[in-house]
Amino acid sequence: MRINKVTIRIISLAAVLVLLALPLSNLVIKSADPFKPSKIKIDTSSITGYYNQNFNWNDCYGGFLCATYKVPIDYSNLDLGEFDIAVMKHQAPNAIGNLVVNPGGPGGSGVDYAYSYESAFTEAIRDSFNIVGFDPRGVGRSTPIECLSNSETDEAYASSAYPENESEMAQMRQESKAFAESCSNENKYLKFYSTANAARDMDILRALLGDTKLNFLGKSYGTYLGTLYAKLFPDKVGKFVLDGAVDPTISSLEQTLQQAVGFDNAFVAFANDCIKDSNCVLAGDVIAQIQGKLAELHKEPLKVGNRKLTESLAMYGIAMALYDQEYGWPSLRSALKDLFNGEGKPLLDMADAYTGRDSNGNYQSNDAEALTVISCADFPPSEIKVDDVVSAAPLFGKYVAYADINCEYLPKPKYELISEPITLDSQVLVIGTTNDPATPYRWAVKLAEVLVNSKLISVSGDGHTGYNRESDCVDQAVEKYLISGVIPAQNLACSA
Repeated sequence: MRINKVTIRIISLAAVLVLLALPLSNLVIKSADPFKPSKIKIDTSSITGYYNQNFNWNDCYGGFLCATYKVPIDYSNLDLGEFDIAVMKHQAPNAIGNLVVNPGGPGGSGVDYAYSYESAFTEAIRDSFNIVGFDPRGVGRSTPIECLSNSETDEAYASSAYPENESEMAQMRQESKAFAESCSNENKYLKFYSTANAARDMDILRALLGDTKLNFLGKSYGTYLGTLYAKLFPDKVGKFVLDGAVDPTISSLEQTLQQAVGFDNAFVAFANDCIKDSNCVLAGDVIAQIQGKLAELHKEPLKVGNRKLTESLAMYGIAMALYDQEYGWPSLRSALKDLFNGEGKPLLDMADAYTGRDSNGNYQSNDAEALTVISCADFPPSEIKVDDVVSAAPLFGKYVAYADINCEYLPKPKYELISEPITLDSQVLVIGTTNDPATPYRWAVKLAEVLVNSKLISVSGDGHTGYNRESDCVDQAVEKYLISGVIPAQNLACSA
């Protein structure tokens, strides 16, 4: 059965680019792996039993420690059973504490993020903190959500994200229903894969690490995970860096709309830079120019070996480049030139890098499934308002307007939303980049208001997130805060 994933992942708080560059082949998990499920028997008469586990750390991957721990599937019904959560730690030479990290998502692997510590974190942070990454429930190695085979995932990413008539709309609904049924058949407890429950799992991790308070660095979607933790455990918040901030107060429709606008703005910024180069194929009305080429791909995908570059895959490739202007923009300029000359492989390669597809056709993670299920567990589906989204974002809008359709067919959880300010004893550092395509700057401003006792770092520039992206101003402020506990006296303005 052909499964249409419908949602286009670029508009869904996607993980930061560092994950795309990881040597993931080194982390392919076989049956005998260091993330063996814990054999500890938990006293399920009280949640206290989960806080009294002991880590059985295993040496793994040359210089790392790996372990699992157990969490209740449903915190309100402990008899329902348990999930196993995978954890990786890199021990710092002069550690002053632990720093739990999350790269984004939903679906981004904290284990992979910890594995990438050398490139993901500045030297001062690497030397001062044990970097601890965990895969949130449903992600990677933590009782992963599994719905699609590799071939079905290929079809899902390649398929059209929007219907052009009533017949195609009916087909989209049928395929979305089939996707939900496939997920439900393979995963018994879909409605419990929420970020709020992942935050509860993170508090158990804090306790098992021996920390009175949690030190946390979250990027992109990871800021939402951190915010929910702050809501649920305000007295356990230590030093928090929330980078590429998510506004936790808006609906899924508003998230979709504002992100689409963010990607449109980022493409225009790229185009304005591109046309300065003699090798740039863009000219005139660049949005209309790209729309025309995408329409051609919609009508007739471009053959690339035994595969095809479809309109949707082209959009993934374009979106990937917009996350980082230093590396992504030159690649996109070259790939578009090739595309206009009838060569689709460079853009398809960029799409594959984005989706985690290797050269053998295998997907290195389950984030296609995790993204959809977790997002649907976090926010109630919004009414589809295609005209509003397309009007606000002419280029990306139509590809994301139907992003919530899968949620209509998935189990409905008890949503745990944030609607009021959160007052903390600890001061929190929020970072927003002015032309961030995935997490618009206004979201950082709003999050700094929601987290009452926080300071905002505004980064003037393009690209997704601010820390460890060539801004000494940002990096030094983060290091001073995490290592010395000194937060800027007032909101800080930095350049990228």
